[in-house]
Amino acid sequence: MNTWSAALAIARKDLSLYRRDRTGLLLGLLLPIVLVAVFGSVMKFAFGGDGGMMKVTLWVADEDGSTESERFVAALRNVSMVSVRPRANQEPATAERLRERVKDGEAHHALVIGKGFGELLSKGQEPPLTMVRDPGRQLEARLIGISMMQAMMSAGDGRAMSWMMGSMMRRQGMSEAGVKRLQASMDAVQNVLGLFASGSDPEVRSESAPAAGEASLDMTSMFMDLVPVQHEDVAPPARPKNLGYQLAQSVSGMTVMMLMFGLMACSSMLLIERDQGTLRRLLVSRAPRHALLLGKFIFCFIVGMVQLMVLFAFGEIVFSIDAYRDPLTLLALSVTWAAAATSFGILVSVWAKSTKQAEGLSTLLILVMAALGGCWFPIQMAELPWYGEVITRSTLTFWAMEGFQGMFWHQKSLTDPVMLRAMGVQWGFVLIAAFLSVRLWRKRFLGT
Repeated sequence: MNTWSAALAIARKDLSLYRRDRTGLLLGLLLPIVLVAVFGSVMKFAFGGDGGMMKVTLWVADEDGSTESERFVAALRNVSMVSVRPRANQEPATAERLRERVKDGEAHHALVIGKGFGELLSKGQEPPLTMVRDPGRQLEARLIGISMMQAMMSAGDGRAMSWMMGSMMRRQGMSEAGVKRLQASMDAVQNVLGLFASGSDPEVRSESAPAAGEASLDMTSMFMDLVPVQHEDVAPPARPKNLGYQLAQSVSGMTVMMLMFGLMACSSMLLIERDQGTLRRLLVSRAPRHALLLGKFIFCFIVGMVQLMVLFAFGEIVFSIDAYRDPLTLLALSVTWAAAATSFGILVSVWAKSTKQAEGLSTLLILVMAALGGCWFPIQMAELPWYGEVITRSTLTFWAMEGFQGMFWHQKSLTDPVMLRAMGVQWGFVLIAAFLSVRLWRKRFLGT
């Protein structure tokens, strides 16, 4: 038999084996379809569909309740760059609750519309606005500033530019007389634009011509700080100054995802030993049969802890993420995630009938959970419907990211309720996975 004949015979043999493994074949064909569907949907929600611009979440509390404030909030909802919360059909939020959200890391920007907003806005004066913010979220702050300016122009029927420009120059040190002259000039320019947009006849306006306010909206995207807002910065004082949100996100996300891949490879040794006959010899030895499964868990758990130590040490040396600021919290998070990821790997290994099934299923689940759980980008930037939030919170990676981001970015300690909840959900998964793994171990490997 020549080389080509031998190669074709081997290929036919491998294809025959692959065709018999129907589950592996299905996963191999289904994996790219599922990934395209999941990632396409996530990116659509995250970056605003066809607009190409990411959406940022802005929480709003309207303490004024006037017609003008309601118009302003409605205008904010129509801006494509922000997602206003609570949604229109949800219960309104209070200023106290929003401050707690920012403090707990559940929100990064919260706008409080103070009482008297409508009255002052109708007079062309500065309305009371307070922005409770995390100062480390600079990108979101820029987009929110632009969105607020656009919403203010829309809510003020295009007549807000005068007092906004005057307010900005007043904050820059211009005298009151100079501010008044500037506002008078801006009003004159606004009137000219209005005449121009209406065809130089204030009584007759072309249906296709834009309003004065609409014409000025195209020029306002370059102004980010026109809307006068009083800022309340809420940030943990111990946060490293050189640690950006995206850096904390990247280190946490890649650590969470890569640990799952590494432990999945370790736990697959159970299937390899079964195929090679090593497992059969171990089962007839004097060692208790369940000790074999427990031994695999301990082995994978130790490997996971070593991997986490290496990854966090690398992040500390290269990126200065202040990983060892709170050693006890880091240890608790690492033990929790290593146990959860190991349980996931063992469960897949005892379920799969072959290494191909284990590899296909684990790859599919890990990549999907990484995308939905926030390992690749902050899931908070996505404008998810209610069922989308339920799906993301159902992933194991979401709760792992909740814990690590809570420590690295929000500087939370072990006793914080957010951290305890994140670890509690993961340990709940460990218990469920352990129960299912033992059942499948008895059925698939022991035949009992």
